[in-house]
Amino acid sequence: MRKYIFLILALFSSGLLQAQFTVSYSGGYSSYDTGAMRSMIRSVLGRPPASIIGAKNVDNFPAQNMIHVIDIGYLFEQHEFGLKGGGYHSTGGKLSLKDYSGEYANRFIVNGVRAGIYYKYYFFTYENRRGRELFSFFGEVSPGMFMTQFKNRGFFMVNGEELDNFDEMFNTSGFSFLTQIGTKYYITEKINIHVSVGYDFVAKAEWGESAYNSASINWSGIRFTGGVGFSF
Repeated sequence: MRKYIFLILALFSSGLLQAQFTVSYSGGYSSYDTGAMRSMIRSVLGRPPASIIGAKNVDNFPAQNMIHVIDIGYLFEQHEFGLKGGGYHSTGGKLSLKDYSGEYANRFIVNGVRAGIYYKYYFFTYENRRGRELFSFFGEVSPGMFMTQFKNRGFFMVNGEELDNFDEMFNTSGFSFLTQIGTKYYITEKINIHVSVGYDFVAKAEWGESAYNSASINWSGIRFTGGVGFSF
C-alpha cells in the first residue's frame, strides 16, 4: 500500500514540477445593455418633483466599454487553469436643475465587477525548427460571479430650504459564464502577447427592494481583449 501512495505522490510532484505558473493582463472592449436603466430614468423624469420643476436628463447611462482583466494560473502541457479577476464596468445617469429659486439633483451610479475561475485548452501550437513555440490557439471557458452595486444619491432645495435628501445603495450578484477563443504569440519562451474574442452570459442584475422597481442592468455582451502574459 505504501508503494502505491509513494507512486501517486511522486507522479503528483512530477506534474507540479512540469507545470508553469502564469500571470497575464488583458485590456479591451466590452459591450453591455443599459436600456432598462434608461427606461427607469425616463420614468423618474415623468414623475414629481422632476416633472413639475422641469428637471433635465444630463447623463443617460453611457456604456464605458473599456475593461481590464487579470489571470493567474497554472499551465500543464495543453491545459491552463486558474483565477480570473477584474472585468470592471461602470455607468451612470443624472437628472438636474439649478436656478435662482433652488436646486434639484438625482444621481444614479451602477458599478459591476466580475470574478471567477477559468480553463484554457491549447488545441494547436506551432513550433519552429528548433522546437521553440511560436504561436498557439486556445479555447476558454470561465464560470464566475458578477457583483453589481447600485447607488442613488440626490437632494431637492427650494429657496434655501432642503425638502429632500437621499443616499441609498443596493448590492446584488449573479452568475456569469464566459466563452472565448484566442491566440498567443510567444515573444520569448516566457513572454507572450495574446488576443481573444468571446461572449459573457450574465444573469440580469435587478433591485426589487429599491424605490425604482424597473431598475436593472444586463452586463451580458461581447468581450474583445488583448494583452501580455508571463510564465515562470
